[in-house]
Amino acid sequence: MSTSPSSSTLAALFLAAGLSLGGYFIGKGISNRDAGSRVISVKGLSEREEPASIAIWTLGYNVTGNDLPEINTKLAGSTKAVMAYLKTAGFDDAELSQQPPSIRDLSLQERDKDAQPPPYRYTASQSVLLRTNKVDKVKPAVAGTSALMDSGVMLNSGNQPKYIFDRLNEVKPGMIEEATKNARVAGEQFARDSNIKLGRLRDASQGWFQVEDRDEATPERKVVRVVVEVRFEIE
Repeated sequence: MSTSPSSSTLAALFLAAGLSLGGYFIGKGISNRDAGSRVISVKGLSEREEPASIAIWTLGYNVTGNDLPEINTKLAGSTKAVMAYLKTAGFDDAELSQQPPSIRDLSLQERDKDAQPPPYRYTASQSVLLRTNKVDKVKPAVAGTSALMDSGVMLNSGNQPKYIFDRLNEVKPGMIEEATKNARVAGEQFARDSNIKLGRLRDASQGWFQVEDRDEATPERKVVRVVVEVRFEIE
C-alpha cells in the first residue's frame, strides 16, 4: 500500500498553478473577506490506497441442443463443473449461488425464406454468482478458467469480476482528520504569501469521498480520496 502524500507536499499541490483545487482555494480566500468577518476558505485533501474488500464474479456459460431435456442435462453438467472449479479455487458453498437459466427457441426467430435453419433449436445460458471477501483468491481463479473450457464448459465472454471497497466508514474518520490538517497547512501557506495572519477555525464541512480503481490492471486495488472545506478567520 502506498503512503499518503506529506502535508507539505499537499500544501504545495493546492497552491500550484493549474490545479483546480488550488485555484478554488485562492479564489475563495479572497472573495470571503467581508466587513463583518474576514474569512478565507480552503480545501484539504487526503488520499489512500486500499485493497478491495469484496469481489463479485458472475461465471456465465452457454449450451445448445434440440430438446429441453438435453438442454437441462447440459446446463446441469456445466453448473456442476463451475461449482466444483470454484470450490477447488478456495471458495465455499455459502459464497456461491446458482442463477436461473435463460432459454431461447431459435426456431421461432424470423429468417429469410432461403436461409438455412440453425443447427440447434435451443440455446440456453446460465451462471454461477460468486460473492466473496477472499479477494486475493479471485485473480488466480480467473486466470485458470481455461480448465473449465477443457471440461466442455462454454463460458460467456466478459466474465470479469467486480471489486468493491465497502470499508469507507472505517477509514473515513482518519482521512477527514488528515484532510483537515492539510487544509490548515495550505491556509497557513496562503496567509504567509498574502502577508496576513491566520486565525481560529470558523467551521469545516466534508466535501466528497471518491473511490476508484488504481488502474485497469489492478481493479482490486482502490484509491480512496476525501476533500474537506475549512474556513479560517483572518486576524
